[in-house]
Amino acid sequence: MRSTIELVTIEDVKDEIRPVLKELAEIKSYIDKVAPKQFYRNRDLKAVFGFSDNTICDYRNDNTIPYTKIGSIYYYPVIEINKILQGNSNYDLVNKVA
Repeated sequence: MRSTIELVTIEDVKDEIRPVLKELAEIKSYIDKVAPKQFYRNRDLKAVFGFSDNTICDYRNDNTIPYTKIGSIYYYPVIEINKILQGNSNYDLVNKVA
């Protein structure tokens, strides 16, 4: 029984990679066009931070997190949530110790 050896050239590899690179470029182009999220909704706070409905309600009621309400939907500004996270962090302390 003879086995056959097939040589793969660099050009063969490039030919296989080109469609993937093209698709990645299209995805990047799409992502670049999509505006960054400016507001979280309740479902976002639950998914991103693991908050429960009760925790979100408590944070709203005691003004821990800013919000805007339109109809029955609450919106939380991403920039303000990020400021709260930075303000409550101990990153500066940890960096000074290290």
